[in-house]
Amino acid sequence: MILDLLANHAWYLPLHPRLKPAFAWLAAQDFAKLVDGKVAIDGENIFASIESGTTAVPAQRKFESHRRYLDIQVPISGGERMGWVPAASVQPGEQAGPDLWFHPEPKLSQQVTVTPGSFAIFAPLEAHKPCCVLADKPAPFRKVVVKVSWT
Repeated sequence: MILDLLANHAWYLPLHPRLKPAFAWLAAQDFAKLVDGKVAIDGENIFASIESGTTAVPAQRKFESHRRYLDIQVPISGGERMGWVPAASVQPGEQAGPDLWFHPEPKLSQQVTVTPGSFAIFAPLEAHKPCCVLADKPAPFRKVVVKVSWT
């Protein structure tokens, strides 16, 4: 898991060759003009999902992981807390989609706050619980999740 400011994204480009076009796409966007849905960046190798919703209390969210894609989660407005569990600590889960597994609640997890101007990267196999409330009550959020194929 990586948590940093978007301004520092270049530090992470050497981790995988597809991160450069993913972050270049992010830098070129006027987020106010993006509509919710899927946007192809490089076919199925890199694509973005623009999402609007309401944060939820952690008990209403599930830990998820992916095998093929890493997530670059970028809040556009609002913000959220996200749970994280390193890959080595993830309990087996149930497949819920082509590249989506849901996992039982771990005994221990880390919580991070991700707000506009920052990003979080979750590598394949790392479980994460996105869209959790920042404060006491649910609030609206808008974000983009860039999916980058690791294979």
